[in-house]
Amino acid sequence: MAARRKIHIVYVTSSTYKVEENLLFVEHARLASGEAIAAVFEFEIRELLIKEVLEVDLAAMVMSEVAEAYSQIKVPCIIEHAGLVFEEYERQSYPGGLTKPMWNALGDKFITETQSADRRASAVAVVAYCDGKAVHTFRGETKGHIARSPRGGRAFYWDTVFVPDNPAGKPGEQTYAEIVEDPALGLKHKVRDLSQSSKAMLTFLEYRRITNPELWTR
Repeated sequence: MAARRKIHIVYVTSSTYKVEENLLFVEHARLASGEAIAAVFEFEIRELLIKEVLEVDLAAMVMSEVAEAYSQIKVPCIIEHAGLVFEEYERQSYPGGLTKPMWNALGDKFITETQSADRRASAVAVVAYCDGKAVHTFRGETKGHIARSPRGGRAFYWDTVFVPDNPAGKPGEQTYAEIVEDPALGLKHKVRDLSQSSKAMLTFLEYRRITNPELWTR
């Protein structure tokens, strides 16, 4: 009888927060079929120095970066980035890929400097996959709004200011950082039920499962 071999995913990131969330994602998330991620995939984290490209368009940003990562390690790999997109600037994807440098520069002043308190926004993530022949992108989105002030202690960039809608689509009350600190919810709830990055990763994994040529081996 054929034995199942897991699909190997090389995930390029230097973020300890992303590594932490990936571990929980693999443990608790499930594919559309209901199968556990851990039953089908195995992740290998590769820490590389990749120069980040400043682009409003998150897809363009990660496509460039994953191509650079592939040129260094010469194996199929993924890179993921997320950013905020204000509802009224959805067509322009703003601030998108600029969210991280803006946050690095402004920190807790991000809300006042962008005049974004209570503003509707989406957290958008894009996973880019390079197989050596082409680059493919996969998008995930979580709608929500910007808090009136930073709340919560987990300093994973803008997690202290983004308030996701709940899984039923109703406006939420807690920032990502507060959800992680809530004993009744925690990081598991963020990663499994809310995260834009998990949604993008699930879309990628469904694609990778279909296109993998060596899913079964003797």
